[in-house]
Amino acid sequence: MLNPQVVQELVDSLEAPFVIELVNTFLEDSPQLIDEIHQGIQDNEPEQVHRAAHTLKSFSKTFGLEQLGSLCQGLEKLSAHGELSEGTKSAAKDTEAAYRPARQALADLRQELVPVRAPSSRPREN
Repeated sequence: MLNPQVVQELVDSLEAPFVIELVNTFLEDSPQLIDEIHQGIQDNEPEQVHRAAHTLKSFSKTFGLEQLGSLCQGLEKLSAHGELSEGTKSAAKDTEAAYRPARQALADLRQELVPVRAPSSRPREN
């Protein structure tokens, strides 16, 4: 799911706290992007689909989510021509199906990157 080499390079270059912020941004923003793809298909708005797929592709490639990134890239290309075909609708469904495990993989990564904190050792009150 996640390309471990891409993740390690990201952590090495940006350090874990900033990578956690990036993951949080993905987890917060990506549901809206999936909704925009759905709505764009429903409303026959190829530009909306194209824009949301492009943004989700960029997020995906940042974290090495290769399957999701590739599907988004395909959806981006299919919607770039100003019309939405049955192939575009199918690609949108495939993208949404790949999104769920990708989102979970990033949530798991965030947990791995959060430092384990020891219980606070507050002095006892007498």
